Amino acid sequence: MGKVDLIVNTGLGPVKGTTRTSLYGTEYVSFQGIPYAKPPVGELRFKDPSPPENWTEVLDCTSQCDPCYHLDRRVNKIVGSEDSLKLNIFTKTIKTRQPLPVMVYIYGGGFVEGTSGTEIYGPDYLVEKDIVLVTLNYRVGALGFLCCQSPEVGVPGNAGLKDQRLAMVWVRENIAFFGGDPNAITIFGHSAGGASVQYHTIAEVSRNLFHRAIIMSGSTMCGWSLSPQRNWPEKLAKAIGWQGEGDEREALDFLRQASPEDIVNHQENLFGPQEIQEGVLTPFAPTIEPYESEICFIPKSPLEMSRTAWGNGIDVMIGGTSEEGLILYQKVKTNLPAVLQNPHLFVGNVPFHLQISLEQRMAFGEQLKQLYYPDTVPSKENLGGFIDMATDNIFWHGLHRTILSRCRHETGAKTFVYRFCVDSPFFNHYRIHMVDANMRGTSHADEISYLFSNVFAKPLDHNSFEYRAIQYMVDIFASFAAKSDPNCASTANIAWNAVPKTAPPYDCLNISNDGVQVMELPETKRMKLWDSFYVNDTLF
Repeated sequence: MGKVDLIVNTGLGPVKGTTRTSLYGTEYVSFQGIPYAKPPVGELRFKDPSPPENWTEVLDCTSQCDPCYHLDRRVNKIVGSEDSLKLNIFTKTIKTRQPLPVMVYIYGGGFVEGTSGTEIYGPDYLVEKDIVLVTLNYRVGALGFLCCQSPEVGVPGNAGLKDQRLAMVWVRENIAFFGGDPNAITIFGHSAGGASVQYHTIAEVSRNLFHRAIIMSGSTMCGWSLSPQRNWPEKLAKAIGWQGEGDEREALDFLRQASPEDIVNHQENLFGPQEIQEGVLTPFAPTIEPYESEICFIPKSPLEMSRTAWGNGIDVMIGGTSEEGLILYQKVKTNLPAVLQNPHLFVGNVPFHLQISLEQRMAFGEQLKQLYYPDTVPSKENLGGFIDMATDNIFWHGLHRTILSRCRHETGAKTFVYRFCVDSPFFNHYRIHMVDANMRGTSHADEISYLFSNVFAKPLDHNSFEYRAIQYMVDIFASFAAKSDPNCASTANIAWNAVPKTAPPYDCLNISNDGVQVMELPETKRMKLWDSFYVNDTLF
């Protein structure tokens, strides 16, 4: 069957899509680059997104649009367009007998990079299921997360999260035209996308825009998911060449005239020693907004928001990979011996936001050393402890705190935990291409290759564990989206239960080279030590 053009009338105007064939021969329909917001250019740069104008001519949505501006580390080049607040829709057919569950994906990238492009997020596996898949672009870096203190300039921050929210509003109002059920929407996302998903579950302005959520390898409880408020607009403007000594309004005017490339090029070079010590990931990420606005997304700390969050009443699936911390390897590889021999190695991993004394910090550091290196010392030949510590500190303990918070505050809603530890010599694409092809383990972002097709994907032997792992992931995720329960054909004969209110401990579904099994979370002992650091902190 050749490509067929399809025209769908949305609430804003007609769009033209096309038909495609997946890696495994499934025919599906594809609409790419449907605008859900006005282009944020000129005076709209840095501002909250606005709904788009209606159109009457048929809009060609048969090919991929540009991403939002970012530095693409895969090609080490700045790419993008400011006219990129668009989304994509993929499904087997829009002529369904009954509306299908909808899955809306939010990409990661540390809030500074990312794309919804099919070179990373191809729909080939998920479209085999009876779902409608939506992927979307949102602004990242300074263009998406610049925050000004003064209400007069109208840039309270978190525009990137508000982009995601407006895309969800579009989905709720238009997805029925594509065969989707607006009353069965699941949002899911990875890393910064996982943290974004959790932000939507606690943000009052996203209430009831979706019905269940999947949080992957990132949460609002992770230290990197919230950026401190500092005078970033002035710092960024000066880095680009602003000579002014004026207020943030003048800096903002300057930044609105600057090229997007200049903004992206300078946005990561604003850190001083304090930010490095605090482990701040980027100056431009979600932040507590300095004043209430019409769409105020983060009015107070995420921890406080979580206690009374509307999302405590919806079902959630949450998980990560077994060696998330491998993502740190590239960052420290060049000075690895110095890092491993630094006497502050363990002390530096004690969360900085815990307001504790130096003595307590040193004592906790000693406990970390005993946990991760009980009988040996860190070295290049003995990286396991270091990788485990990074795994727990940067990702898993934030996920764990989220799980426990939901246990304390849920209202009958379920939380299911998964753990992905499939280790393929050729299919763990993130580890191979972005970490080190010679390393073993399941890195942060390796599971993406088992949910989405990408430029490296080839059809696999159906008897291979890699192919089976794709089936497990797609089956579990689609089942959860369809019925709020990830138990499905792939987990038949296994009792995978929701986390009990008595947690910890709690079980997870472990997805490995050998198949799937339910077990107590293998990191339970490690989580217990990290929990002890928070005894004097208001954990929940």
